[in-house]
Order: sequence, then structure tokens, then C-alpha cells
Amino acid sequence: MRIQYLLLCIFYLALVPQAAVSQEYPDRLVKVVVPFAAGGATDVAGRLLAEGFKARLGQTFLIENKPGASGAIGIDAVAKSRPDGYTLGISGVGPSAILFQVDPSLSYSPTRDLDIVGSINAVPFILCARDDFPATNVTELYDYARQSPGKVTFGSVGAASPNHILHEELARIGGTKMLHVPYKGEAPIINALLSHEIDIAFVSAALATEYVTAGKFKALGAGGSERSPHFPDLPTIAEQTKVSDYSAYAWTVLVAPKGLPPQILTKLNATLNAILAEAAIREKMDKLGLTILGGDIPAAQAFIAKELARYEAMIKQNNITRQ
Repeated sequence: MRIQYLLLCIFYLALVPQAAVSQEYPDRLVKVVVPFAAGGATDVAGRLLAEGFKARLGQTFLIENKPGASGAIGIDAVAKSRPDGYTLGISGVGPSAILFQVDPSLSYSPTRDLDIVGSINAVPFILCARDDFPATNVTELYDYARQSPGKVTFGSVGAASPNHILHEELARIGGTKMLHVPYKGEAPIINALLSHEIDIAFVSAALATEYVTAGKFKALGAGGSERSPHFPDLPTIAEQTKVSDYSAYAWTVLVAPKGLPPQILTKLNATLNAILAEAAIREKMDKLGLTILGGDIPAAQAFIAKELARYEAMIKQNNITRQ
């Protein structure tokens, strides 16, 4: 009887710190790493979330921009932090689904070193062309590209970036080749389209609206799984190609170092979803062209697993490397 009593005491005492962690967290500043430069859509969305977390949890959630290596530098810093809930990261497609598949020397593995706290948003792309490009839709793009293989140029934010891979897959589906021209961000791509330096590029829906409305770009197809609310009359690429599983979008998720206490993980996920449900947040994200995702932790894990498999297939089929 005495041994049983002692075992029950040990079990109870083991539970006390976990309960305390859940009730007290956070009791100091929380750092949120954004692995891209300030001012971009990921950074702006991160700052909106940081404000929401502060309002709901009563502690400062401080954004720290750590750009470089297509997001790997910032997310590596998260992966190497203590799993105590005081360092989080806002990760995208590259750092979470692509880089470790194309770079064996990457210093972290997203599946091994990161916990997924929750899904934040998706960024549907619009396939845009320079204003004098001869094609007006994806079918005409393919016809034009087949007449001059390798001469249609497309811009991306770098080798093995999401939009590079999505362009290569688009060309493969159409049975043609196009020429990749890398840039250092979306702004230089916009300028390249405006100056006719390149022919086509994927542009975020909110940004594309401005230039298509002004007649400076042509919109050839919507990249999302559904038609864009910014372009309700523009058929999706999947509609035009009859390839139902093709879609072109980016996304962001909230991550933490692997091993985050379950109580903290659950608390952060619940708070994230509460923030994303706020009407003001939804309105602000919509203006940025961001589609809110949300959902519980299993849903976020399933989403990432599906995206990993999707990009793995595209990387292999198109022989994508970081070179």
C-alpha cells in the first residue's frame, strides 16, 4: 500500500509542472522569427498575428526578421532554439517543404526539427504576362511556347523557389519548355514584366489586380484551386489544362522547435485560430490577397504532409536543383 501511495505521489508531482506551464505561459516576451525581409506579405501577416497574440495572451510577441538563404537562416534559428514556446517562426513553402528536398547540406529538417503549431494562410497566384504578350490564356501560351521551345521566359524568386517549381510543372504539363530567369524578390519580377524583360510570372492576386486593371499585365489564369475573388471571371489553370490537381499558391504556417510541451502547443493553436477568426484580421488579410487557412494541429500536419508529397513529385518530375 505504501509503495502504491508513493507511486501516486510521484505521478501527481510529474503532472504539476505541466499544468503550471500551461497556466503560466507566456510569462515573458515571445520571439517570432520571420525568415524574410520586413515589408513583404509574410512579414505583414506576422505582425498582425503578433498583435493578436499580445492582445489575447498579455505578453509581447516580438517579430524578428532573419532573411537569407530562401528562408533557411531564420527557420534554422527556430529549429535550434529551446522548445519552450518562447521562440516561434512563420515558415513558408521553401523552408518547410522544398529546401530540405533539394539541398542535402541543409542544417535542419522540418519534419525532424520543427513542430507545426498551425496553418496561417495561403497566397493564390495569378499567372500574368507582359501587356503585349501574344497569348491571352494558358492554351494560347502553350501554343506559342511550342512554336518556340525555350524562348518564353518566366521570372521567379530563385532556383528551387515555389514559383520556379510551379512554372516548370506548368511547362511540363503543356509538353513544352520555358526559360527560367531568377530574381531576388517579387518587386524585381514586377519591374521585369513591366519592362518586357520577361514574358510571364506568377504574381500574388492582390498585387496582380492593380496591374491587370491598369492594363499593364495580362491575366492568363488563376493559380488557386478555385477562381480568385479578385478575378472571378478568370478560369483557373486547372480548368484550362484539365489537370485537376495543379494549383499555384504559396502558404505560411506557424512553427516551433520540436518538442514543444503539448499544453503550450495546444494553447498557441487555439489562440492562433481565435485570431484568424476575427473579422478585422480577415479583412486585413483579404486586402493583402491572403486566404486564411486555420484549423487544428492534426489538420495543419495533414496539410504539410500533402504539400511535401506534392512538391516532392514536382521536384523529381522536373529535375529541380538549387543550382
